[in-house]
Amino acid sequence: MPTISVAVLSLLSGALGAAVGVVLGHVLAQRRSRKDSLDGFRLKAYADFISAASQLVAARRMGSTSDLISDLAVLNDAKVRICMCADVYVVEALVDFWRLGGTLEKEEEILAFTRLCQRIRESIGNERNDTAFLDISSTLFRLEPSSYSYRSAKSL
Repeated sequence: MPTISVAVLSLLSGALGAAVGVVLGHVLAQRRSRKDSLDGFRLKAYADFISAASQLVAARRMGSTSDLISDLAVLNDAKVRICMCADVYVVEALVDFWRLGGTLEKEEEILAFTRLCQRIRESIGNERNDTAFLDISSTLFRLEPSSYSYRSAKSL
């Protein structure tokens, strides 16, 4: 009888171990799937915000003072998604940028937007301040390359 008991206990422990392994694997796979979905949602929000903000800034710098409702809706939708899913330091940088005006017309707004871009870089896996020594603001906000002028090309 003891041999049968040992065999049954061995089978039960093996089955229990396999069941725990399957459940644990399933839970970890679901968690990873949710994280991947959230990462995709966050990246799309970042891209939509940067795109909408860039379009509005370019339009303003080219002299347009009226904003299309659809452009503002895209911008606000992206802001909401960032507030919902981004890391807290990205949300703080967004709030700071928006609190300062969010128009990119003043130097403090440009610096706040640059900080927001750096925080977004961090949240997607880049090292903190890995671009601090670069002139990112100039790259972000110069609409035309320094060696070419669209205005002079138009007058030819």
